[in-house]
Amino acid sequence: MKLTFFFAALLPGLYWDLGPNTADTVKPASIERLFVPPAQQSAWTAAGIPVKAFDITQFIKLPSPGVERRMNVATATSMPWVDANGWRIERDPHRPYYYDVPWRHAALAAAEAYVYGAEAVVRLEPRDLSAFSQMLAFLKEVDLPAMPVLANIGIIDDGSDETGEVFNLLARRNLLYRIVRSPEPQYDLNIQIGSKEFPKEEALDPFAFATLVRQKLTDEKRYLRIYGSEVVLGQLAGDAKRLRVHLLNYGGGKVEGLRVRVRGAYQHAKSAVFGIDNAALADFGHSDGGTEFTVPRMGPYAIVDLE
Repeated sequence: MKLTFFFAALLPGLYWDLGPNTADTVKPASIERLFVPPAQQSAWTAAGIPVKAFDITQFIKLPSPGVERRMNVATATSMPWVDANGWRIERDPHRPYYYDVPWRHAALAAAEAYVYGAEAVVRLEPRDLSAFSQMLAFLKEVDLPAMPVLANIGIIDDGSDETGEVFNLLARRNLLYRIVRSPEPQYDLNIQIGSKEFPKEEALDPFAFATLVRQKLTDEKRYLRIYGSEVVLGQLAGDAKRLRVHLLNYGGGKVEGLRVRVRGAYQHAKSAVFGIDNAALADFGHSDGGTEFTVPRMGPYAIVDLE
């Protein structure tokens, strides 16, 4: 097991380019980090609203998180393709990021940036401002001091697009990894693409490569398994006594009956689900060295704290 410590969370900021005449729209949202075009900064300041000038050249733009439907040629069926940015952020965690998202994606973008500890700014459609503001309030409510991120797969990053796709597919399979400079004995599995054990040719098919990684790790050693959805991705933080499970739903709608299994026996659980008051887990129990529970219903983001 490898523990990686993150700094305290920095909540995402908002990029708002509609001008200070919309101040009455922005004020109720209680945005703590408001970014505006440089030419508007003085006018916003004169209106009594603290802002920062947004210089897009200083940010890395991320794709809008969500799901596409792609045709699976082998089965002639539509399969969900998750557009998630955690692996991109983990590849370069010290850079600031920028989202430009369509309607109904702002809350997910904010949650994703929070989970992966990214400094991020979100540009959204004005009708999404309320959902974004509500997500920021939720994140502030559930925020905890920084905890170690749990993973048991180490991957050496050669900087190639092929390795990036491997990161992407491992994340989508909820195979928890960290990027390393060299193999580290703390991990249950170390991966160096191009080695005898993990030939580069195999990585050209990231779907098959992710399956290979899962087989070599074995399901018994996986820290996290999610059943009942192909569009929910998870991250873990904590230690052997306390664990926080982050669940991000990229599907755009509600997910019902999400079954989750984590490695280790925990006795107590507390959940918080964005948009749902007094959320409670179902079917909490233990089996074969793991803890299992069901999240009855969730939207873009939920957390479960285990002790």
